[in-house]
Amino acid sequence: MEFDGNGWAEGRIDLQPPSEGWSLLSPEPEARIDEHRWAHQARVFFRAELTLVQKKAYPSGATPMADAVEVDVARAGGAPTRVLVLTVPLDRAPLVRAAAAAGVRAIGGRGFDALLGRARRAWQVREPQVAGDDARAPLLVTAILAAVLLAPVVPPGEETIFGVKGARERLQRLGW
Repeated sequence: MEFDGNGWAEGRIDLQPPSEGWSLLSPEPEARIDEHRWAHQARVFFRAELTLVQKKAYPSGATPMADAVEVDVARAGGAPTRVLVLTVPLDRAPLVRAAAAAGVRAIGGRGFDALLGRARRAWQVREPQVAGDDARAPLLVTAILAAVLLAPVVPPGEETIFGVKGARERLQRLGW
């Protein structure tokens, strides 16, 4: 993947099918990637270090329609694992929207139907990780993004949907 001088991904960005990544549905329509905010959430709430491989700039307040970024994440002081994060407008992610709707039905709504109705942008953390040894990294980045974006999560290969609490519980079961 190539990136321009602002760190924006060049070329067409397409999400994988929901079975191949952790999908999030954000009410925010912009593709802004805020390293400071993401890193703060990682440090404070997950005892993790997070850095962007491609630094992002938003001249004149503009944001790309779709974007991608590689994220290095690790336990504080540990070896990083790299994951790929993609984002597109929700109307360009019909499979993610359908998987989210199926997840909402599977849990009987529980307020996630309202969150789905407000969603404007899809984000996806790809499985498996790009580099590194920690297989929990995609879920960790997903949990961080769910907290930052206030976005529900559709896990790969499951018919459910959950929020930050569900992501944290999954991480805890995996020893994070």
